[in-house]
Amino acid sequence: MEVIVGKNSGFCSGVKNAVKKAEEQVLTNQKIYCLGELVHNNQVIDSLEKKGMITVNNLEQIDNGEKVIFRAHGEPKEIYELAYRKKLEIIDLTCGKVKIIHDKVDKQKENCFIIILGEKKHPEVIGTKSFAGENSYVIENEDDILDAYMKFENTSLSKVYIVGQTTMSSSYFDRLSKEVEKNFIEAECIIDKTICNATELRQEEARKMSKDFHTMVIIGGKNSANTKALAKISEENSKNVYCIETADEIKEENFINIDRVGIIAGASTPEQSIEDVKNKLKNLK
Repeated sequence: MEVIVGKNSGFCSGVKNAVKKAEEQVLTNQKIYCLGELVHNNQVIDSLEKKGMITVNNLEQIDNGEKVIFRAHGEPKEIYELAYRKKLEIIDLTCGKVKIIHDKVDKQKENCFIIILGEKKHPEVIGTKSFAGENSYVIENEDDILDAYMKFENTSLSKVYIVGQTTMSSSYFDRLSKEVEKNFIEAECIIDKTICNATELRQEEARKMSKDFHTMVIIGGKNSANTKALAKISEENSKNVYCIETADEIKEENFINIDRVGIIAGASTPEQSIEDVKNKLKNLK
């Protein structure tokens, strides 16, 4: 079986930095906590926890003065404030591209109504919303546009500043932002396509590969937004699309009489996971 791995598969720069810095921290042998999943990949989290990192769901689980990692997706403004009050030593591993969005919405909120396109429950979006202030709204799909407009109507603002979750589908951002602009007809809409360039490159590669391969395997964490986007894009062209996290999830019966398979891996997928999947597929009978 011919197995081709996309060139843009695996860790993006933000995840690579977060994992590298977290590994450096756990090697100091000091007690260190991580608030939430560092990245959306169970293999990465398991590896760090075996080395001593303690994952917690909230800061109340951490004693005053301890050391805490803030994950790649970023944290809400109020979490920083609580950490300062608890005198925690913050190791801030928020992706640089996410931090830029925080800075942008924080500056624009004085003069603009902020619209964030993305998943309402995604940690990155929750963090960005906190920096956008009260006059802001998260739009996940077209059904949310009317509610966003009604909130905008209750402000004295005339401008709308639109940003997006860094890992959302590029084409979906384009479609949704145009719908927002069409509905906010009397407002001046400023569209800032804040999707990460690594995300766009990966998505474009998935689109091209899925046209050449009838069977695609998407590797990534079950909670990973960018991995879900890759799967959705691949399904537009490829007949068979299988989403897995590890090689153990490969079902041999799905690959009977399949000669060629394309692989794309999400931004939080380690190189070893990609190699394991590639080798298992190559060795299928």
